[in-house]
Amino acid sequence: MTRPEQLLYEQREPAPTRPAATMLLVRDAPTADGVPGIEVLMTRRSMHASFAPGVFVFPGGAVDPADALALDVATRRETQTDAHAVLAFASIRETFEELGVLLARRADGSAVNSVDIAALDRKAPFAEQCRQCGLRPAVDNVFMLAHWITDRDLPRRFDVSFFVARMPPHQTPDADETEQFEPVWVRPVDALTRHAAGNFAMIFPTIRTLERLREFESADTLLAACSTEIPQWTSCPRGGLLAGAQVRFMEHDAPFGELALVCPDGQMRHSLDWQSLALVPLLKNVKRLTAPNGGMMTGPGTNSYVVGDVGTGFIVIDPGPADDQHIRRLYEATGGEIRMIVCTHSHADHSPAARLLQALCAGAPPVLGLPSGPLAGSSSYFAPDRTLRDREILALTADDTTHRLIVVYTPGHASNHVCLLLMEDGLLFSGDHILNGSTTIIDPPDGNMTAYLESLDQLDMLCNQHGVEFVLPAHGHVLGSARAQIARIKTHRLEREAKIAAVVRNLPRGTLDEWVERAYDDVPRKLWPAATRSLLAHLARIEAREHLGLPGIFC
Repeated sequence: MTRPEQLLYEQREPAPTRPAATMLLVRDAPTADGVPGIEVLMTRRSMHASFAPGVFVFPGGAVDPADALALDVATRRETQTDAHAVLAFASIRETFEELGVLLARRADGSAVNSVDIAALDRKAPFAEQCRQCGLRPAVDNVFMLAHWITDRDLPRRFDVSFFVARMPPHQTPDADETEQFEPVWVRPVDALTRHAAGNFAMIFPTIRTLERLREFESADTLLAACSTEIPQWTSCPRGGLLAGAQVRFMEHDAPFGELALVCPDGQMRHSLDWQSLALVPLLKNVKRLTAPNGGMMTGPGTNSYVVGDVGTGFIVIDPGPADDQHIRRLYEATGGEIRMIVCTHSHADHSPAARLLQALCAGAPPVLGLPSGPLAGSSSYFAPDRTLRDREILALTADDTTHRLIVVYTPGHASNHVCLLLMEDGLLFSGDHILNGSTTIIDPPDGNMTAYLESLDQLDMLCNQHGVEFVLPAHGHVLGSARAQIARIKTHRLEREAKIAAVVRNLPRGTLDEWVERAYDDVPRKLWPAATRSLLAHLARIEAREHLGLPGIFC
């Protein structure tokens, strides 16, 4: 766990959440244009609302204490828990109060009609009126879609269950003209297009929900997907700054982990702009400078990390390519007080700057790492001043402050690859072994897929042992949920390997290009040349295990 004293900002307790429920009423969209899909009912919030004024939303609101006492009047599925049923009931009540749409049946099971609805007062207690009129809210027709928790930075927060139900036939939405206005049926894609054009204001959870809904071809397919009692996703977004504007991200978005590291309490203070002119603080003792070598294989560029403080001096991890300005900035940012320079491996975007940076420093700090393997290409030549030992500790100390990095041998991407684990703060500097936004290339003969997977297992063990939560990769933003990321990568690699093996068995005399086309059909074509290298690594592993009879492929 990160040391509190290393956090950049004073922490504050996020506002408490209040339970709430939202209803997505859906129907099949008109098919005059020949494009199947659904429409969802949305409405505009009052301009005077205390939360999200003037934006288009789905009907809903806070759970009322009376909702928990009203389940006896509702019909429900056996699989719905009481907590689930209360939330679903609240979504039905809110939909009726705000839009006059009633998901209910008469006591005999028949559908309600306009006369039943007209007999109810939308401002009076809902459950009691249903009892008096013999109406039973149809909780069993309401299905859980998602679970949203309001961002930690906002002053009013809700814990919201999003439900979905089919629009009852022969009913017409009628906004209450107090909280909600302008009910409108809209295709998700059209709502998103209008929002992008600036004439259909929506908040982040609404946008992301519509992005998911646009993939469904009918109300039936959507309801079938939600037929379990488990939400399709759960999210408490995080916000940061990008080009000076506030932006928000879900857990699977690339910047989410970085925001969790820098602003764990959700403060909207961290800039996500890639910076090659000045160091970006991630913690007080960890900073990042991204080399200006962005491209298809390097993403936004190679991340150089500076660990330590003025008192202890600094360790520079992956000084990067031989870029004079990048090297000068690393030197100036540390005041030249660099104690060690560590290269995670010898590739040309990671290690060439090491000697140049060393030459600038008066104390000539040692360049550490593993020497290039015998099968590495000439462009990957690297000879450290000292060869690192597996599990040795690199320490910076001064007074009562210590920063200790455990060296971990992680061959796979390169035979001389190492990762570094900052013990006191639970951080893993992963080099190219784990990336954010892509999977690393395993390029034989220096790269080895079996070694790569075994190294993942070693990292998982160490992350568990030392409570590592965050991965700081050489390319891309910080990743959160370190062990989950490792598990995801390993699963992806093994699934890809199974797909490659099936392709080769079905096309045993195929060429590498034909195999890549089939095994990486979900990858953009421009990445196929790089994918060919990883395919070779998988084939070598498969051949060693299954003896497919593929002589000559690896020459």
